Amino acid sequence: MDVDFLIDRLERYIIEECPRFLGNRMVNEDEVRGYLTQLRQAVPEEVEQARHIVQEGDAVVEAARQEAERVLSHARKEGERMASSHQFVVDAQRQAKTIVQEARQKADRLQADADEYVFNSLSQLQAELTRQLRVVENGLHRLEVERESTLAEKKV
Repeated sequence: MDVDFLIDRLERYIIEECPRFLGNRMVNEDEVRGYLTQLRQAVPEEVEQARHIVQEGDAVVEAARQEAERVLSHARKEGERMASSHQFVVDAQRQAKTIVQEARQKADRLQADADEYVFNSLSQLQAELTRQLRVVENGLHRLEVERESTLAEKKV
């Protein structure tokens, strides 16, 4: 039974049903004891109901706490994944920049090597052509000398 209901009944009994005598109320002791017995029985039931309600509340709070931990854990993992993914992108960009720099340096070295090869080859060609030109000039000079000598012999 509801404790408040029992208290209301006891109060109504005392106020409305018990006569007054010299400023005091006269109560039937058996009647009051019956109400008190009912109250004593109702209080443990109400306390048990309250305890059950508190336990249910604790269970709801615990479930909410566990759900909050699960959500936080998921959020941390997602944050770590995103940070890792971001770090992966940053690392990839850094690596790509390094590769591009190395490729440019290699291209510059290859260009310098090619320029040196071409310079050396052209220098050798120039030296050979210069030597060949001297051979041609010497050959022409010899022919000219022989021709002049042949012409001078014919005039004499």
